[in-house]
Amino acid sequence: MSASLDPTSAVALLHEVEQRMAIALENFFQRNREEIQDTLLRAIATQITPTILAAGQTSLDWINAYPDTLSTAFAEQFRQQLDQSQIFEQQTSNQSAPLQLVDDDVLGRQLAEDKTAAQLTESLRPELLLLFSRLQSLMKTAQREPEHTRMFGPPPVIHALSRALDTLDLTPLSGTLLMQSTVSPLCDTLKHTYSALDQFLKEQGIEESTTVRTLPGPTSRRTESALGEDILAHIQSVAAQSTAAQPTAAHPSATGSNPSSGTRERLAILPSFIDSLAHWQSQASPAPGSIASAPSAQLLRQLQQSARQTDAGSLDLAVLDALAGLFEFILGDPDVSASYKAAIAQLQIPTLRVALESPAFFSDDHHPARQLIDLLGQFSRRFPDTHPAYADALQQVEAACGHIADSPLRPTEAFEQALRELGTWLEDENTRAEAELKSEVAHLQHIERQELGTLLALQNLHDLTARFPAPEAVLRRLEAAWVPYMASLYVAESGEGASWRDACSTLLQLFQSLQAPPPEAREARLRSIPAISSALRSGLQAQGADSAQLKNFFSAITTAQECWIRPDVSQPASVVDTFVPQPISQGEIESLARHLAPPAPDDPALLQAEQLLEGDWVDFDPPYEGLATARVAWVGVHGYLLFCDDAEEQRFSLDSTQLAAEIHAGRARIPEQSLTRKAMLRLKSHLLDSAA
Repeated sequence: MSASLDPTSAVALLHEVEQRMAIALENFFQRNREEIQDTLLRAIATQITPTILAAGQTSLDWINAYPDTLSTAFAEQFRQQLDQSQIFEQQTSNQSAPLQLVDDDVLGRQLAEDKTAAQLTESLRPELLLLFSRLQSLMKTAQREPEHTRMFGPPPVIHALSRALDTLDLTPLSGTLLMQSTVSPLCDTLKHTYSALDQFLKEQGIEESTTVRTLPGPTSRRTESALGEDILAHIQSVAAQSTAAQPTAAHPSATGSNPSSGTRERLAILPSFIDSLAHWQSQASPAPGSIASAPSAQLLRQLQQSARQTDAGSLDLAVLDALAGLFEFILGDPDVSASYKAAIAQLQIPTLRVALESPAFFSDDHHPARQLIDLLGQFSRRFPDTHPAYADALQQVEAACGHIADSPLRPTEAFEQALRELGTWLEDENTRAEAELKSEVAHLQHIERQELGTLLALQNLHDLTARFPAPEAVLRRLEAAWVPYMASLYVAESGEGASWRDACSTLLQLFQSLQAPPPEAREARLRSIPAISSALRSGLQAQGADSAQLKNFFSAITTAQECWIRPDVSQPASVVDTFVPQPISQGEIESLARHLAPPAPDDPALLQAEQLLEGDWVDFDPPYEGLATARVAWVGVHGYLLFCDDAEEQRFSLDSTQLAAEIHAGRARIPEQSLTRKAMLRLKSHLLDSAA
């Protein structure tokens, strides 16, 4: 537990976290050189101007010839940021520094930094919340300021990258192009690093800090933001047309007009529209004890008839009409069971009060009333009448809806309170369900870490091969023997820990020992070979290598080393690769626009699969592994998805690519997860048809 750590151990653990973050950045450009090059080429080809061509060629030359220099400067700047004294000095100097004029390129760099940092922060929010919640606890135990946690976020990483490019004397425009080309690989690198660090801290017993992660809040999705705004615009248009047609009947608060004395007298003798809602709410309330059946979905339609006999304004009537249509679609949704529809129907009048108070209800995806209705739709899917927790779930829902209907609070506050209470209950239920799925999740996490460790080890091996001539026999044996060893270290240490870093250092020294050293370094290189061989032998024996495999492995290495140790008796081995930088000429860059293939369009099905969150649902036809409807129980970093039925009894796993293939084949469908949004899509279509 984090509480049992002494400050000295906590400081050492925090130092290890800092080391792992810096190591991930120290190899960044080597691991992602090809992807960054490709992005740079496409960026240049889309805006060919002399300035961009010159800046782009400089960036390409750097990433092609000096990726290790870029990475080293990147990691070094990040390490400097972690020094609290330097941070304090920078903040002090920033506060006292005078304002300075900057040219367009420098301003463009600053804007690109802020935009990239914000983009990465939004994309990595789930991983950041997990890691920061544990870092807060660790900081407290280590007696560090909690604000130090932010130094691990994307903004400081981007600022470190920008300063690293400045220290290497890249022009502001060249640095901006290079930085913008790193967004996608840097997002992947940070995502995997944050997840690995969270797992590492979890295994060290560091608990989550409740000040960072309380109840799960609304997770942002890429949605059609104009949907609610279009419906709200329709409401305002209808209200304006009604006011123009019947100005004397307009409600003063809705139109902003100043009615004549005769109009005021007529309005004064009409019953209050707001007061009449209490009468209609009493009709909607079920008999005490239970909700046997849903109140009529036509309740708001019935209210429309009587509302015209009250002092309701044109905007009030337009809001009422739109909300009536919205509830018709919600309560007519076949995916919502009757019991939950009965509870949702109780919310018609309270939701109307909310919408009258603030018509932005229609355009705000995160409005408490909409979030609660969406949560009730999730309850209906998650806890059908066959689920063991159905009775308890329905009881919670009925109590929450009944409280809203009878609450003396303002409607919005009542919705917020009910949302918190249901969210707390659901969190407890999720904790219980996660315990049952623990073994499957642990298995998938192990597979993910093993695959990622293998990928990083291969990238490291290929980078060294690109920089140092390597005999093919040695390379193939390293790929078959040393890469699995490094993958096992990555799994055991939950990331790039101390043993992983030692293995990378051994691999680097091995490649250097295969090269002919300068005369003055010959003796030192000879003395280093026994230590390299000892480390390699220990690693391979840890993987269970037998004597025959070790003999085969070291014979290939010894043969390569003897090429420079005893050149008179040994024959040079065939070289698999030699890294020779190939600068790209300006003429080649200018021709990119003609011969460079356009980027492939994003796969909508894959994007859908990658946006799935824990708790989302996927429909399969025919059933997959016996399930026609499956809930996402766990989302992995590397694309794995664990599905289960509503009772967590049947389970299967797919990755995002496999699910996208099922969607393309028509065997899977990701339904709209938001009940209110689904109804609003149908409402918008209905309004368009009516207008036509």
